[in-house]
Amino acid sequence: MMKIFRNKSGSKGVAAIEFALVAPVFFLVVFATVDFGWYFYVRHTIQAATREGTRLALVGVPLKDQDNNEMTREQSIITTIQNQAALAIDTTKLTIYIYPVDSADYITPAGSYTNTSVYAGQEGSYMRVHTLYTYHFLTPFIGKFFAGGTSVIEANSLYRNEGVLQ
Repeated sequence: MMKIFRNKSGSKGVAAIEFALVAPVFFLVVFATVDFGWYFYVRHTIQAATREGTRLALVGVPLKDQDNNEMTREQSIITTIQNQAALAIDTTKLTIYIYPVDSADYITPAGSYTNTSVYAGQEGSYMRVHTLYTYHFLTPFIGKFFAGGTSVIEANSLYRNEGVLQ
């Protein structure tokens, strides 16, 4: 047995065979790391953008558009979220809802979400900002583990309107 390992002339092509066996696993790990790293970056960016939009909604300070016209509170919130999320995603594919919730309903999980309104609410009302984004995995092999090769990223934030600044 030791003679086989010592014989250099009979070991031609062993490195190529070892590479052929190890390379697929190595590349799978590398691509999975990149794909999931990007997925979690996008997810974190959307959550942070939703928080920033909620922070703006909380105090009710409207933004100004490129022509220096004051935007509505709802449009200010949406613009803030889109600007913050633009670092990682195409914001035209980001869906944003702003809607009131009852004080008893404020802990409703996002899975039961059915509201499609965009309304920032009045002073003292409880509001929810809900964002949705469909993430498409970069690697087809990783995408096969998810229905349609996609995953829906949701971010929710609940706030109570403070005194609206004018």
